[in-house]
Amino acid sequence: MLMSKKLFILSLVAIVAGLAFVMNIINVENIVALYVALPLGAIFLGLALVFRSFEKEMAVYDEEQQRHAAPQAKVCDCSKEGHGKHAVAH
Repeated sequence: MLMSKKLFILSLVAIVAGLAFVMNIINVENIVALYVALPLGAIFLGLALVFRSFEKEMAVYDEEQQRHAAPQAKVCDCSKEGHGKHAVAH
């Protein structure tokens, strides 16, 4: 959630700055590289939406992994060496 919020705020800042540059509210005729701000804002907005859409999926995946790991930790009464398995000599 934190990463998607940061990306969203960054996208808003870049979009507002880009619009100010394109509409000549802020005159940057000599610094042409600042015109990249508007497309960069759109890219950050897309990334924020992707991060936000996958947050729920990541939470479900983490819960599932914890659910699968919890029974193994409870059942395992093995020693530290070799994880309780005896080596078979061939």
